[in-house]
Amino acid sequence: MLKGVNWIAVIIAVVLLEGLGMLWYGPLFRNAWVAAMGHTPDMSNQNMLMAIGVVNTLVCVTGLAWLINRVGAATLGAAVMTAVAAWFFFSLTTQSLEYLYMGMSLQLLEINAGYLLVSFVIAGAALNLVKFGASAQAAAA
Repeated sequence: MLKGVNWIAVIIAVVLLEGLGMLWYGPLFRNAWVAAMGHTPDMSNQNMLMAIGVVNTLVCVTGLAWLINRVGAATLGAAVMTAVAAWFFFSLTTQSLEYLYMGMSLQLLEINAGYLLVSFVIAGAALNLVKFGASAQAAAA
């Protein structure tokens, strides 16, 4: 099922997204994020939370790599559009349920959905642009 996944590109995308998360929920939107949640997050188990977050990102990027390959999105534009479609149809709709049924504020939905939209765009671009080994030879052909 995962034949053709460029694992180097997946790892690079995961690293990029972890960096984005640190910026997004740190200097860029930390105050607005905390205000939208209504409390400061409990970071007493930060190492475990970060590890689970990396695994979650790895699973998501691997799925996106599979999807991009499956639909044959070979160009940068097609890969990014596939990533945006995946974000819209799966991520945004799932997060919207939290807003609708679980009391998430609209501002928190905007911050989190915005992060994931940028993440999907970066991941889609990285998965298309990073070419090593067989992927580089196939792209050159």
